[in-house]
Parts: sequence; structure tokens; C-alpha cells
Amino acid sequence: MLRRLFAGKGLIVALVAGFIAVESIVAACCLSLVHFKSSNNWATKSEQVLLELERMLSTVAGAETSQRGYLITGSDDYLTPYRDALAALESQVSRIGGLTRDNAVQQDRVAYLATQVEQRSEEMDHAIVTRRTKGLPFAKSVVAVNQQNRTMDTIQDLTAQIREEDTRVLQRHRADSDAWAFTTGSFAAVFFVLNAVVFTLCGVMIKMALTSQTQAERLLHSLQRH
Repeated sequence: MLRRLFAGKGLIVALVAGFIAVESIVAACCLSLVHFKSSNNWATKSEQVLLELERMLSTVAGAETSQRGYLITGSDDYLTPYRDALAALESQVSRIGGLTRDNAVQQDRVAYLATQVEQRSEEMDHAIVTRRTKGLPFAKSVVAVNQQNRTMDTIQDLTAQIREEDTRVLQRHRADSDAWAFTTGSFAAVFFVLNAVVFTLCGVMIKMALTSQTQAERLLHSLQRH
């Protein structure tokens, strides 16, 4: 009886301890997975910022190329891609602002970048209007004055600052993401090992209980025979 009692209690204790251990590992694994997803999302957002910056610089270069083509030739064929580029610039700067809204320093840079992009658009528009109304020599003079403003240099400097900041953020969150991925995998491995141990222990305890019960029944049967 005592052996059966202790065996039964041992089985209950093993089951409770195993359940608590398994649930703890599952909770830790879930928490680790949440952190991994969060870090991965931040890294993805930084990658999008860097991509939008490159697109914006490419769009500015395309607008300048189309404007230059119009100034040289006077052909309206260059104006359509030029206007398309200006329209794309506005939405690209807006997307960069949306992606960096959680960083106050980046928001200030993007706000200043927006004013510089708008100023550069006005400078190019002014040169185009001058070319249309007064001819190429006057348009060249406007371009020379615009170059002295160094608006494009400011745009490139601001873009470099935003890129540098988000590159640091990207590297940090990638490192965090890798660390949490390793942690999650480790917890999952521990979970499976612990699960196997618990089931094995339960099997041993059940076997002990059955063996004890069999021995008790044999002893009882032997006593009844005598």
C-alpha cells in the first residue's frame, strides 16, 4: 500500500512539475518570438527607408536630366517625364517621413529635406519657364544662379545623414533579430528535450506503479492461498 501510495504521489508530482516546466518554456519561447518579430519589423522598416532614399535620389537625377534636355533642345517631349518625376518626388519624401515617424531626429531631417526638394523643384521650374519665354542664354544664367544655392548638395547631405542613421538602426535591429531568433530556437529545443524527459519520467513512474500493484496482488493472492 505504501509503495502504491508513494508511486501514485510521485507520478502526480512528476506530472505537475513537468507541466509547470513545459508551460514556462512555452511562455518564454512565445515571448522570445514576439521580440524576434518586433526586431525584424524594425529592421524591415529601416530597409524600406534606405530603399526610398535611393529611389528619391534617382528621381531627382531623372528630373534634372529631363529639365536639362528641355533647356538644351526646347522640346516639350522632355516635360512629361520631368513632371512625372516631380510628382513622384513628393510621394517619396512623404513615404520617408512616414517610415521615420518614430525617430524625432530623422523627422527633423526629413522635414528639412522636403523643403529643399521643393526649393529644387522651383529652381528647375524657373529655368524651364525662362527657357520658354526668354531663350537658352537667359536659362543658362538662371541655372548658374541655382548652382550657387547648392540646393542639390544640401539634399545629398541630408540624404546621407538619414541613410547613416537608418543604417545604424538596421544593423542594431538585425543583430537583435538574430539574437532573438537564436533564443527562440534554443527555447524550442529545450522544450522538446524537456517534453521527452517528462514523458519518459511519467512512463517510469507508471511502470513503477504497475509493478508495485502487480507485486501487491501476487502477495495478496499468496496470502489468500495460505
